[in-house]
Amino acid sequence: MTLRKMATACTIAVLCIPSISFQAEANGHGEVAAKDEVVYANLLANGSLKDIYVVNGFDVATEGDISDFGAYEQVINLTDLSPIEQSEDGWQVTAPAGMFYYQGNLPADTELPWTFDISYSLDGQSINPQELIGESGLVEIAIEVKQNEKADTTFFENYLLQLSVPLQSNVFHNIEAPDATIANVGKDKQAAFTVMPEESASFHLSADVEQFEFTGIEISALPASMAVEAPDTGELEEEMGTLTGAIGELATGMGEIKKGMDELADGLSQLEDGSSDYQAGSEELALSGDELVQASSEIEAGLYELSSSLSEASTPEADVALDDTLFAAFDELSAGMSEAAAGLEELSTHYGEAYGALKAAVESIPESDLTEEDIQTLYESNPNSDTLAQLVAYYQAGQEIKGTYAAVKEGLDAVQPVLEESKAGLEDIAAGIDELASSLQEALGTIDIGEGFAQLSEGIDEVASQYSQFHEGLADYTGGVSQLNDSYAHIHEGIGETAEGSTELSSGMEDIHNGAKELEEATADVPEQMQAEIDDMLSQYDKSDFEPVSFVSPENNDVIENVQFVFQTERLTLPEETQTEEDNTEENVSLWQRFLQLFGLGD
Repeated sequence: MTLRKMATACTIAVLCIPSISFQAEANGHGEVAAKDEVVYANLLANGSLKDIYVVNGFDVATEGDISDFGAYEQVINLTDLSPIEQSEDGWQVTAPAGMFYYQGNLPADTELPWTFDISYSLDGQSINPQELIGESGLVEIAIEVKQNEKADTTFFENYLLQLSVPLQSNVFHNIEAPDATIANVGKDKQAAFTVMPEESASFHLSADVEQFEFTGIEISALPASMAVEAPDTGELEEEMGTLTGAIGELATGMGEIKKGMDELADGLSQLEDGSSDYQAGSEELALSGDELVQASSEIEAGLYELSSSLSEASTPEADVALDDTLFAAFDELSAGMSEAAAGLEELSTHYGEAYGALKAAVESIPESDLTEEDIQTLYESNPNSDTLAQLVAYYQAGQEIKGTYAAVKEGLDAVQPVLEESKAGLEDIAAGIDELASSLQEALGTIDIGEGFAQLSEGIDEVASQYSQFHEGLADYTGGVSQLNDSYAHIHEGIGETAEGSTELSSGMEDIHNGAKELEEATADVPEQMQAEIDDMLSQYDKSDFEPVSFVSPENNDVIENVQFVFQTERLTLPEETQTEEDNTEENVSLWQRFLQLFGLGD
């Protein structure tokens, strides 16, 4: 549809007004209730302005003389035959009550609120739009809409543009228009593009064409005066409130974890001190074990020497001399066993103190009440937070320490009873050695050599044989103690590293806790900020408080009610055969004929 036909549709109601041939007889002052302006512009195919005019519509409350303002080059009365006179104050006409219309033609250099840059290409090559007529191939149309910096900004800031591109189905195929809404208009299609207030835009349309013809682009602009209703964000605010609440709980939980980490660090420090005492006792026990084995070797050698001496004696009268070295070795072995038992008792005491400190520290770590879903929610809300990542790592480390402790607690609980049992065993061995030495010494002092020599020899031989077995067990025991001492050196080193690491962990946990508090403070008012951002975003498109202004002159603003724009680019069509019509030679042209001529519908 051409611009002139569009104008015809917009003003056809004028023909139905009963006063079309009425000319007001009264020349008093008329009263205008409201005025509308429809700005029509014909554009060239590239978007530049060709000509422009305004159809002014007045709601005349009281018939009489009315005035209007605008820098028109020509005016045309569209309602009746009353002349429109120009004066220093504008334009005056005597108008009847009711709707009154007149057209004012503006200069060709009038600035529109927007600039339109429309370019065409055929098979990828830029082409003049006039040269495109009748061509076939892949046609691309690029449309760029910008603010005209030379024009009043009011319309650019408050008006919504719609560009409609009609596409004949027998010409355009395989239409691609990414930013358009494509609708069916009868057998043809139409691509519609929208430009929001205060925005520039670029659009692209492409299609395969056969013998290119184009009826032009229709552009309309209306005030975006509709109020934009804010969406219901209650549920979203509630969810954001839940999130910020969870962050607050996380910050509190991190504070509890930090407290537990501090207690763990203290406990591990005490454990390290106790472990040092334990290691010292273990080393002392390992050294005394060597002394025990040496003393036991001397006892074993003495028993075998005594047994050999008794076996070699030929008569009961033989002088069997028992060296005091044997009984001295018994005394040394007994003392060593007692000393080892005392060492185990001290070791058990240190272990109990260290284990108690470790138990209290681990049990002070709070139970986990954060699920994987909670942690994932935090990551989704803060995807690039190094502080949150470190915080979660420390939290998981604390829970891992607690889990490891639970797994080995049974073994740790069993250590002290074993130490107590070993101490009691060593005390029993020392008492047995003392009893053996005492019994042997007593027997040698009271025995009748003549009668019991053979029996004594056999008894001493049996004691020596059984003691060898005891000596082997004692050697194995001290070897195990020595091996345990060597292994515990590595355990003690690990405890020291753990204690040092727990101190660093506690320090890092303080940073994490501080970071969690900062995160809590930063997100505390997120729901309110979110709502404010939504309101601000919607306010950019809510033009319900827009007060219309005149396009042609601010002196019309007092009565202006509505201003709209209708633009049309030129047609790009194949030439048609001209039809000869009879010229209208009547000198007195009727209003109807003038109306048809105005819109190019008649000569």
